[in-house]
Amino acid sequence: MAIVNSWSAQSGPRAFCRRIANAIEVHRRQRLSLPIGDAATPRPSIYFLTPDYRRPAGGIRVIYRHVDILNSAGLRAFVLHQQPGFRCDWFDNQTCVTDVQSAKVQRGDLLVVPEVDADLLANVPKSARYVLFNQNVHLTWQHVSASEMKALAQSPGLAGMLTVSAHNKELLEYAFPGAPVKRVHIGIDAALFNRGSDARRAARITYMPRRGKDDAQQVLNVLHSRGTLDGWDVVALDGLSHQAVADQLRMSRIFLAFTHQEGFGLPAAEAMACGNYVIGSSGFGGSEFFRAEFSKPVESGDVLGFARAVEEAIGRERAQPGWCAQRGARASQFVLENYTLERERTDVLAFYREAISAGARKAAA
Repeated sequence: MAIVNSWSAQSGPRAFCRRIANAIEVHRRQRLSLPIGDAATPRPSIYFLTPDYRRPAGGIRVIYRHVDILNSAGLRAFVLHQQPGFRCDWFDNQTCVTDVQSAKVQRGDLLVVPEVDADLLANVPKSARYVLFNQNVHLTWQHVSASEMKALAQSPGLAGMLTVSAHNKELLEYAFPGAPVKRVHIGIDAALFNRGSDARRAARITYMPRRGKDDAQQVLNVLHSRGTLDGWDVVALDGLSHQAVADQLRMSRIFLAFTHQEGFGLPAAEAMACGNYVIGSSGFGGSEFFRAEFSKPVESGDVLGFARAVEEAIGRERAQPGWCAQRGARASQFVLENYTLERERTDVLAFYREAISAGARKAAA
């Protein structure tokens, strides 16, 4: 068994750097301020407040894509970073980017805030109209109290809650009765995430160590002890570009999803699009595509069940070469048919056009 890009150290210099980064983040939150002008704008702009985060993160990639969608349709939209000149560079983009110091936000503009930054709304004028873009409902209360979040959900400034899965939508509607909750379907780029050639697939298992790394280590250690992984490469996809991740997924047969609570579960969906047999937890958000006919759902935290599922899949592949590829082909077809970029574009434009129209009607009343 070969293991590539093994887990990050849990202590030492990297842990120290993480503590420093957390301290910087706390300071950023304390000082962030976004003034909003009094002038009404005839052509509203949409500003997506986005973390200054340089490592690959699917949620940030989604924000950039939504800004591109809006601009391509003639709407004014910007990624709004904290640091002047900051731009994510782990994927190719020419997205319209600005920062909180340069942005000229006016009355009538729309501020889009991710669920992990909901607390920052305390630092903007109460006249602001905002969208809570919730890509993982389980992070909703990460930085706000229950009473603060309830007030945000009931505020007249709320233009809507936007989310990315049926699970997210159901939980938000349950937590905030009467709040305007809409769902957009995340689109998978079929030009990048596709099956490619099955002939290129090696006896390879891929996974992402930043998700459930403790469970991943346990499961792989169990399988290594049993000799199950003999003849198989185990590749950890960590710190790679968007393109490099897709290239790796097209060359593997099995993808392991060590997730706990996901808003959607984009890595598992992209692995399926690339023709992998996916084993692991749906994280609840991914339950709509984590289907038993082409994947193996495992309860989160079930190390024994996970190890047995991997051993069963490897055994079937050895007895029936192509067993994983057959299921991966079904998974790819399902994901690429149901999560298209065009469907995402339609959902995004419908939501923001209505939000802008509602704001105009409110201002005219």
